Amino acid sequence: MNVPNYDPPIIPLEILLVEDDVARAAIFDEGLSNTANVRRIGELSMQSVIAATDTHKADLLIISRHVPDGDMIRVVEELSGKRPMPIVVFVEADQGDLARRAVRAGASGYIVSGLSPARVGPVLDVAMERFRLMDALHKELSRSKSDLEARKLIERAKGLLMEQRGVTEHAAYEALRKMAMSRGKPVREIAETIVAISNMLP
Repeated sequence: MNVPNYDPPIIPLEILLVEDDVARAAIFDEGLSNTANVRRIGELSMQSVIAATDTHKADLLIISRHVPDGDMIRVVEELSGKRPMPIVVFVEADQGDLARRAVRAGASGYIVSGLSPARVGPVLDVAMERFRLMDALHKELSRSKSDLEARKLIERAKGLLMEQRGVTEHAAYEALRKMAMSRGKPVREIAETIVAISNMLP
C-alpha cells in the first residue's frame, strides 16, 4: 500500500516593519509576499515595538530608515535585552560608526543602500541564521558559567563539611549527595544552603 507523502504546511514568518515611508514599505511587502506576514509600525519606540511583538508574536524586526540615528540604536539595544529576536536594519545613508554600534547593540544585520524586493529575503535568511548561532553561543556560555559556579559552591560546601565533621573529601561529597537525594533537590542547591548558613554564623 502506497502512503501518500505529506508535506506539513509552511508557517509564514511574522515580521514587524518599522517604516513610515509607504514606498519603501511596499518594497518589503513585495519581497516577502510569499514567505511572511509583514506588520508595519510607523513609530520607532520601545512602547510600540514591544506592544506589537506581544500582539503578533513576531519572529523578526526590520527597522528601515533613510538616515539612522542614536534613538534607533537605543531601541535595538533595549529590545535585544527584553525581547531577543533577529533585528535587521536597512538604511540609505550610513552615519559614522552607527553600523558598528547597531551590531554591538544586538542587530543581526545592517544593510546600507540598495534596497530592493529581491534582496530582502536573502538578507533576512542570513540574519536569522546569524541570530540562531549567536543565541546558541550565548546559551552555551551561560551554561558553562552556571556549571563553574555550581562546582565552586560544591567545593566550598565539601570543605565546610570536611572541617566540621573531620571527614575525607569523598565522604563529604557523599554526605552532600545523600542530603540532596533525601530532600529531592540538586546537589548544588544543598551546597548553596550549607554555604549560606556558614556565612551567617559568627
